[in-house]
Amino acid sequence: MIPNAVQAVLVVPESKQLSMKILNLLLFLMAFTTYSQSNSIAHVKSISDDACNCISKISSTNTTKNDAVNNCISKSLMKIQKSDKEKDIKTIDSESENFKEIQSFIVDNCGALKSLMFAENQEHKHSTSNNVLAQLAYDDGMDYMNEDDFENAILKFKKAIKFDPKFAYAWDNLGVSYRITNQHDKAIDAYKKSLNIDPNGRLPLMNIAVAYNLDKNFRQAIKYYKKFISIYKEDPEGYYGLGLILYTNDKQEEGLDNLIHAYTIYTAQNSPYGSDAAKKIGYMYNDLKNQNKMDIFNKVATKYNLSIESN
Repeated sequence: MIPNAVQAVLVVPESKQLSMKILNLLLFLMAFTTYSQSNSIAHVKSISDDACNCISKISSTNTTKNDAVNNCISKSLMKIQKSDKEKDIKTIDSESENFKEIQSFIVDNCGALKSLMFAENQEHKHSTSNNVLAQLAYDDGMDYMNEDDFENAILKFKKAIKFDPKFAYAWDNLGVSYRITNQHDKAIDAYKKSLNIDPNGRLPLMNIAVAYNLDKNFRQAIKYYKKFISIYKEDPEGYYGLGLILYTNDKQEEGLDNLIHAYTIYTAQNSPYGSDAAKKIGYMYNDLKNQNKMDIFNKVATKYNLSIESN
């Protein structure tokens, strides 16, 4: 939670259309609290649960995932707005405080959102297997993963790989299963096997960076985040992950720069993860202000055509 004492307004030139979009959201960021005074945690959870249920029905092949997710949030807010007991909710547009509050809660608490947004959509020659037994074992493994039964998922993915060692998606999800069960070394090994098959694989590149970070091998995590960014320049996830690692490893300016860059992409894509990036930027703002290092924040803000005025 960001204390009200550090609220600020970010001002940008009106001629900068993209920057004005950033302004609208970062204005909210500096006054952001996880739960507003008008809405109780139970109230927010109720709306978010309804939205999460809607999100769980969105197909992973949907090419407009962000719009579909935001539509679920709007529908859930509309249901509450129509209730006699919740007349205080007046707005449901994506810039409203109510919308942002639900969006933020969902990012932190909706498993269906994580599954949807981080599902691998790009098909390549190693995303399925021509070996029927390998594909059947993989499908069983995915079923177990969806039930959070990672022990059996691991067994099935290992079986799939045994039948088809070039089955990259089986290696990927074996790595995910190992990572979730805190077997970081095995996860990293699985991701490396996948990258040997497809060096540009989006999912293994991202996840091997996450696994190295969890294993506190920050040098390797940074290496893979940077490789991810070099290939997927328009994907905000690389900048987001790299920004957090750099900032927490005493590279505050570079970390903040990457995180704001991620934020600009999230907002341009209308992604629900924009609110999460906004909170992280707010934490960095607080941290730098408390350390009397606002020169760092101001320098990066200037780079993105942002200036700060205290409320």
